[in-house]
Amino acid sequence: MGENMSNKKLVVPAETWIELYSEIAGWHVQESALDNPTETDDSGNESYTEEAQAKFEEAAGEVENILETFFEKGEA
Repeated sequence: MGENMSNKKLVVPAETWIELYSEIAGWHVQESALDNPTETDDSGNESYTEEAQAKFEEAAGEVENILETFFEKGEA
């Protein structure tokens, strides 16, 4: 019985899952950037630079892999 309980993963709601990996990946981008990782367009909208967006996507994938080790993503 104890072995089955240790293999059971906590289910994290999909919305929380997305918030978790987004926050952690965003933190990674901010902390590892040598230059400002964001740019502002002519309309005043701020977004990641192309390089920072690629770094965010890579980090998000890695963070999801880590989360899957400990948690199960719930339904949307």
